Amino acid sequence: MIDFSSHLTDYKLIIRGGDRMKKNWLVFKARFLTTMKIYFRYPVNFIMTLFEPIMWLAPFYFMGKSFETGGKLPGFKQYTGNSDFIGFLVTGYMITRYVETVFWTMGFSLKNEMREGVLESNWSAPVSRIVLMTSKSTFNFVVSTLEIIITGVICHFIFGFKITPNILEEIAFLIPGIIGMLGLGLIIASLVLLAKEANGIIDITSSLVSALSGSFFPIKVLPKFFLTISLSIPLTYIYDSSRAILIGQTPIMPLKTEFILILIFMVVFMALGSFVFMKTEKRCRTLGTLGTH
Repeated sequence: MIDFSSHLTDYKLIIRGGDRMKKNWLVFKARFLTTMKIYFRYPVNFIMTLFEPIMWLAPFYFMGKSFETGGKLPGFKQYTGNSDFIGFLVTGYMITRYVETVFWTMGFSLKNEMREGVLESNWSAPVSRIVLMTSKSTFNFVVSTLEIIITGVICHFIFGFKITPNILEEIAFLIPGIIGMLGLGLIIASLVLLAKEANGIIDITSSLVSALSGSFFPIKVLPKFFLTISLSIPLTYIYDSSRAILIGQTPIMPLKTEFILILIFMVVFMALGSFVFMKTEKRCRTLGTLGTH
């Protein structure tokens, strides 16, 4: 006689897994559309996209011009491998847009839900907390990508910014980097849950991480102590590989090595971020402080 009990149990698990995926997808879709509607409700957001790169990059551009000798920057070239100062700045600005998206979207959305008094009720839904956090960031990543494309076009005509045709290679490096940044964003969100404060935490962490990763200067100019810290930050290799691929600057390590480091960064930070976030959320529930601010 055939025993169907084990097969029935497996079938039930598959059904439950399918239901869970369906619920997560519905929540992901709803939060994505909600964020999209809020964004397009305020057209000034898009208008700022046209002017913000000019406002941020123009002072650096003209400062760099003041150090040119015959159209070249010999000192800058010693650190980066070429004199493409504006390419270095624009590429750094583009990656920083993704960094800011992770920090501000994931951290500040928690603070907003605390202030509105809906965090605890939202999290009572039978879906993954990680899905609730990352789904709200997805649309902002789409917007950031659009803003980056617009930034590249604007800077091409105003500052003469040019990139190589290696777009697919850059995407291959960037996708695992963004996934790793989401894990880092979960850690920042955990700090916001504990401290009930978003602005100070996000300002400090994003500024320190971006600065030490070489967002707007070559990390080789740093003193040895800070250079060691910079080399231990995975985001450094996202900035560096992007500049090597897009504008042909000399990477601090071979690109294959940097790609492996970015993949390790993706796995470690997603695992660590998920673990820290779930532990923090459980502690806040135990203490009864989840919805307070």
